[in-house]
Amino acid sequence: MLDLTLQHLAKLLGARYQGKINIIPQGVAIDSRKVKKGDLFFALKGEKTDGHKFIENALDNGAVGAVISDFSVIANPEDKNLLICEDPLRFLQDLAKLIRQNIQIPVIAITGSTGKTTTKDMVFSILEQKYNTVKTEGNYNNELGLPLTLCSINKNHEALVLEMGMRGLGQIAFLCNLAQPTHGIITNIGQVHAELLGSQEKIAQAKAELLEFLAPEGTVFLNIQDKELLQPWLEKCQATIKWYGLDEKVDIWASKVEYLGEEGTKFTVNVDNEMVEIKLNIPGQHNVLNALAAIGISRSLNLDWEDIKKALKNVKLTSMRLEIMTTPQGVKIINDSYNANPTSMTAAIKVLAQLPGRRRIAVLGDMYELGIYEEQGHKAIGQTAFNENIDLIVAVGKLGKLIGMGAIEAGMVEEKVVFANTNELALRFLVNFLEPDDIVLVKGSRGMKMEGIVQGLMG
Repeated sequence: MLDLTLQHLAKLLGARYQGKINIIPQGVAIDSRKVKKGDLFFALKGEKTDGHKFIENALDNGAVGAVISDFSVIANPEDKNLLICEDPLRFLQDLAKLIRQNIQIPVIAITGSTGKTTTKDMVFSILEQKYNTVKTEGNYNNELGLPLTLCSINKNHEALVLEMGMRGLGQIAFLCNLAQPTHGIITNIGQVHAELLGSQEKIAQAKAELLEFLAPEGTVFLNIQDKELLQPWLEKCQATIKWYGLDEKVDIWASKVEYLGEEGTKFTVNVDNEMVEIKLNIPGQHNVLNALAAIGISRSLNLDWEDIKKALKNVKLTSMRLEIMTTPQGVKIINDSYNANPTSMTAAIKVLAQLPGRRRIAVLGDMYELGIYEEQGHKAIGQTAFNENIDLIVAVGKLGKLIGMGAIEAGMVEEKVVFANTNELALRFLVNFLEPDDIVLVKGSRGMKMEGIVQGLMG
């Protein structure tokens, strides 16, 4: 936070202030239960509740004041430090932008259809070896979460790693306007959000909004697989553009890739006439690509190879991303249930195929927001599962049914496909079917909440 009084913040950001003078907030909060002493509480109105109802709780828990829009609902307002404005969310965003404008540190923005969170975790893991680094926590990657992350910065921080999500055009631009990134990564251009945007070309346009906000002295790393889709937007980028992939014709690439099962992956990174062996503690070819982007950003910020190697050998991922666990019955679960689209689901199935197990079972649910790609996207996943010799598919949900149908159409025998309308039915089947040393992938879109299946299997 900035070393500014509530009175001063009100003047700078266009609010009216009433309360004691010389009150300096130490942080921000939007949940009265999580308020820390010295926080400024934002009374946000949501679909289910109104933060104005919890102002008393926030103040009791140590908040020094509150940002409000509805003065009439405040009991004894004369006793409180209040910033009154039209829209507390907009005030939070303006405050975040003001904080960003007053710090001079590398800000790395990461977007893409899949792999954003994992790549963020990798970049953070490396940068924290040298810098006091802040990263987006959990899924705080939108117009509310990103300002909260910016507001958590203090004068001791030396680098910031931000994940940026989007569902439509203009949203990445809005987040970049607040964050003013110096460096960037676009992990890939998939089919997710096609329901809103209509096509992969529009998705590429939305993600590419990042490019025009990057600092001229910065660097952006782009996946070579998306070069054709991103080509129309490259001229807007003033930063240095670097390409990464598995092909030696790019700026940074991986060779000698060796899959080590649960232990992860080993590969050689080739960049700037250097060849360095990397051990990554996460399985999957897609994570080799994510690691290349993270390495590229880190080298551009002068991290040395020993720090990079140490960090990637010990990356801690955000939960429900390729999280491998074992049930009391000795069944291995790959919990990748946080979200899904065709790109990430294909990658997860390939990880399942690489890992040792008596039988490989893919529990796959609906993928949302695919628009024109809905039927072909789901059926293609079934074909992938068949091609990767998965032993059994449990197809969950209305759209998940298309995955099972796609597998059967590709040649999988019908007995190897189980259809379940709900998570509960899928879990009931799995509890009776699974045996020790089986390995199970659980994956579906966020709205499917398929972590419930994982929790049921773990007991």
